[in-house]
Parts: sequence; C-alpha cells; structure tokens
Amino acid sequence: MSRRDYYEILGVSKDAGGEEIKRAYRRLALKYHPDKNPENHKEAEEKFKEICEAYEVLSNPQKRRTYDQFGYEGLRGAFKGTGGFDWTDFTHFSDLEDIFGNFSDIFSGFGVDLSSFGFGGGGGRRAGPHRGSHLGV
Repeated sequence: MSRRDYYEILGVSKDAGGEEIKRAYRRLALKYHPDKNPENHKEAEEKFKEICEAYEVLSNPQKRRTYDQFGYEGLRGAFKGTGGFDWTDFTHFSDLEDIFGNFSDIFSGFGVDLSSFGFGGGGGRRAGPHRGSHLGV
C-alpha cells in the first residue's frame, strides 16, 4: 500500500494551524467512522485509521516537524529527535555492549586501566565476593 501525504489525507495545506487541522480531523472522523458506515464498514475503518494516523502526527508539533523534515522514515524511528539518534532504539543491554565492547581497548592504548574505575576486566564482573554470597543456600 502506498502512503498518502498526511496533509492530503486531512485536506489541509502544509502551513495549516492547529485549529484548522483539528477541524479537518473532526469533520473527516465523523464522516468515516466505522459505526456511521455499516454498509462499507471495512473501507470506512481503513479510512478512519488513516485519518487518525495523520491527525496524530500533524497535531503533535515535534512529530509534525519530523514528518516535514524526514517524511515517513523519520516517524518510523530512523531520525528520532533532532540529533537523528534515540537511545530507546536499544532494547537490550547487548546492543550497547556491541557498540561499546572495545571501549576499554581505546583507553588501554593510552595506558589507562578502566578496571580501577569499575569498567572492563573480567567481562564486567566484579572481583571479590558477590552480593548475597554470605547467605547459605
């Protein structure tokens, strides 16, 4: 399915203000709400979802800026925020380990041992007794 432009979906110009976007959304949402279109429920549902998606983006200043600058790809996460990078893209600690795995190698080249700062050495494990090891199990 090819995606239509959000401004086109709501029938507003790219310089439309918040109130104009809201009015267009309400008008179209009422017109295409699936409950108001029982004879073509499936088509109305698809159109309604499209209208809601367009409104969600264009009514949010940050999402709208991202959409205007990067299009759909920006909204999918490829260009989150203004810096183009978002830490929430990393859902597992191993992702960060992949990025910073050789971090200690960089500093060791300068003669700095990061294990004295709690980094590196033994794959991130602490030396000495482990928490709770005094409890007999």
